[in-house]
This record gives sequence, structure tokens and C-alpha cells, in this order.
Amino acid sequence: MPGEGLILAFDIGTTTLKAGLVEVGRFRVVSKSSMPAEVLYPRRGWAEQDVERLWESLASLARELVDGVEDRVRGVVFTAHMAGVVPVDTSGVPLRNALIWLDERAAGYPKSLWRGFPKIYGYNLFKLIRFLRITGGAPGKTGKDPLSKLHWLMDNEPDTFRKAFKFLDIKGYLIARASGAFVTSPDEASLTWLADTRGNRAEWHKGLLREYSIPLEKLPAIKDSTSIAGGLKRDAARDLGLNEGVPVIVGGGDMPVAGIGSGAVREGEAHIYIGTSDWIAAHHRRRLLDISHYIGSIMSSIPGYYFVVAEQEVAAGALEWFLKLTGREGRYDLVREALERVPPGEANLLFTPWLYGERAPVDDPYLRGTLFNISLDSSWNEIIRAIVDGVILNIKWAYNYFEKLVSRQETIPVIGGGTLFDEWVKGLASALNRPLRRLRDPQDAGLRGAAVLASVGTGIYSSIEEAVEHFEYDRTFTPDPKLYSIYNELFRHYTSLYKSTKKLFREMNMSEEKGLHE
Repeated sequence: MPGEGLILAFDIGTTTLKAGLVEVGRFRVVSKSSMPAEVLYPRRGWAEQDVERLWESLASLARELVDGVEDRVRGVVFTAHMAGVVPVDTSGVPLRNALIWLDERAAGYPKSLWRGFPKIYGYNLFKLIRFLRITGGAPGKTGKDPLSKLHWLMDNEPDTFRKAFKFLDIKGYLIARASGAFVTSPDEASLTWLADTRGNRAEWHKGLLREYSIPLEKLPAIKDSTSIAGGLKRDAARDLGLNEGVPVIVGGGDMPVAGIGSGAVREGEAHIYIGTSDWIAAHHRRRLLDISHYIGSIMSSIPGYYFVVAEQEVAAGALEWFLKLTGREGRYDLVREALERVPPGEANLLFTPWLYGERAPVDDPYLRGTLFNISLDSSWNEIIRAIVDGVILNIKWAYNYFEKLVSRQETIPVIGGGTLFDEWVKGLASALNRPLRRLRDPQDAGLRGAAVLASVGTGIYSSIEEAVEHFEYDRTFTPDPKLYSIYNELFRHYTSLYKSTKKLFREMNMSEEKGLHE
């Protein structure tokens, strides 16, 4: 029976590491454990992770969970933050710390992409067109993409580049440590911008590899997210407290896997995630792109699909920042109280959550957060409401373009820790004028989605669509017409504030970026 089986799933975030035992009858997380993630910042703009230490941390979480139920575990699966680079030797031993997605040391790489005439958005036009045609996207100038990181290693750590047997992503390293297989998933492969993603599959593109001097043999094999990478090795099984040979599933990146955990897996069905960051995304048979609003497609964790996504840099992260700043870290009870006391629009404040620049619907690294129209009469409760409403307005800003690109949505599933606040979801439903349906335990979407992939890979279910039919939902939030009108007025002010300040932000913060990379 499906309900008797358990999947050991890991969700590796930038701030938190989670391990969970997921029963595959209703995909409930029956037990879980977590700890803070360790990110190293050797220099300003650099962000690394000691992946051997990461494995040890995950193993300690796993042993705590599986004691006494190890015989019921049907598979092991990882989902992790994407766009990392881990050079390893032939035994899978890392040659240096991982360069994670936050790392910006490779800004401006590969250099040839930004040289020559004519140019568009700073790119060489002809090179950009080639990338878009083959891969569906292109490396950004911030240096966060794997191709940029590989070129930085070529120039700055040539011995590491030469000695590397494979360049893996974070999840790929963990799979290698667990099973000995050097593989990646289509979603991670597409984010390298070295894979041909036409035709609903990912395949390393020899022409791009040749042009950017990346040897094919240094890249892992691309396998579907539902594939079995291999069986759990003896030493890895001992570390995790499991039996040798348990299937290790390829899995996928954090965003596409959480998308599966939302239950919105059919073509064109959107979901919204509110966590530290936020995104709006949908799985689609076509590789959709709106370059002017930074909405693009990578390969999905669902075989044969693309993952269309509009990602925004900061959401609940702004709330966490303010709670910490005011000495109320973790006081979510006070947040709920504030949202109940102060209705939307009553504070007459505007907050913009651009604390780390923004991606969609404007790709602008110079933007910063603002709390506009504050006075001596403004209260802590009112600022909390302004922060939450600012995130709602920011999502509405991107959603308007996303829905035009994908399709009109009737009811949208919502996931992520931010959706645990009823007032937040109620406000967002009203601002978008769309019913929102919250998953049970929305904060566990990553673990749940990873378990779905493992349940299909091990044959418990025949398809992802069949598996998600067993999901449980908590509540549907319907739009309030009065709040819709209030949010529309706030949104008019919000977009006006952006237009009025974007030039000033650029002038103030261009010098900061220059200092970062000198």
C-alpha cells in the first residue's frame, strides 16, 4: 500500500536545512528536523558552502528521523538551491568549497558576452540571440550563473578547473556522495545556459561548450528528475542510518520541486510561493519568455515540461529583517496581531521590498527598499502592515505580466511559510482578484514535491499527476471587492513610486556595485 511507504526527503535552502519523512499515501510530512544552513562569506560579494560539512549536517538530521523505521524507507531524494558549482575529483571529493547562487565574484563573466556591437541590455546582440534560441535564457551580468562561475575559475583558479573531474551542482554533489553517480537534473542543466532545451528536453550543446571552452566530459549526465541515480552506497547508508541499496532519486532544484509540491502540475496551472523570496510559476509544454519583464523558462522537474517563472528577490525576508531589527525576531504572534489590528491602506504607508534589487517585472539590481510617507504618528503595527502589503503589491506587479504570458488563472494554489498568515493570503487574493487555495502545511512544499518525484521514480505512482491527486488543502481565500479597490489604489501609488525613484536608486547604488567588483 502507498501509505505504508516513506520517502526520506531533504530540502537544502540557503538559510535552513530540512529533512523529512514523507508518507506517500497523502504526502504528509510525518516527522522532520531542521537546522540553520552554514554559508561562508570569505569576501564581500562571495558566498560559499562547505559541502562535506553540509553532508554531515544532513546525515545527522536523517539519523534522528529514521531510527526504527529504516525498513519502511522506499527512496532518498534531494532538492536544493540552484546554480551552484562544486568541482569534484574522480571519487566525488570536492576540490574547493561550492560557489553558491548568491556568489557574485564572477560578475561580468563570460567577458565575450558583453563585448562587441550591436548591444541590447548590455549584451552582445548576436550572442544573446544565440543563447535565447538554444537555451531559452542567458547568463546575467551579476555572475550568479554557473557558466559565469566556471569562467571565473578558469581565470582565477586554473589548477582547480584543470583537476576537476566533474562540475556538479549542490544537489548533484549530494547524489554523488549518496550513490556514486555523477548526474544532474534537466532544471539544473538548463540554468547553466549550456544546454539545448528545445524540444522539451535538456541536452548539453556541443557548440556552446566549444565556444565557451567547457569540456563536455567535465559535465554530469542529465537524467530526468524521476530517474533513479543509483543505490545508496554502504558508507552513505551508514551515515544516513538506512539500508544499503535504497534508491537515490535524481530530484530537482528547489523552485521546480516546490512547484510540484503546490499541486499545480498540469499545463498552464500557476502557483505562488511566499517565503524568504517569492515567485509565480507554472509548468508548460512551451518555452515561454517575456524578456522585457524578466519572466523566463527553465526545464521543469516534470519530464517534458518547462517551468515558467517570475521570481522576486525578497518577500517574507523583509518581514524577518524588520523583526530582527526591532528585537522581535520570531514573534509571529505579534505579526498576526498587527495585521488584524491594521486593515490594508489604513496606515497610509508604502513599503517596497527591493532590499536585494529586483528581478521581475524589472531586472534592476540598483533598487532598494523604501518605507514611504512615514511620520512620527506611524506605529510598529502599521509598519508591519505596510511590509506585508508591499510584498502583495510587488507580487501583483509581476503577476499582471505573468498571467498575460501564460493564461488567465481561476484558482491559484499558494505555498511557503509566508502563506501561514491568513491576512497575507486574504490580501493577496483580493489584490489579484483571484481565489487562492492554500496547501496543508504550505511550508513543506519542497519536501512534499521531492517525495512525489521519488514516489514516481520508485514505481509507487505511475505519474506526477496521479501522485498530486492525493494532496490535502487547508483553505480557499476568496477576493474581497472592497479590498480589491483599496489595493488597486495602493498599486497606482506603488508603480508611481518606482517610476519616481528608479533613476535616483541607480545613481546612488552604481558606485556600490563598482566597489564590490574592483
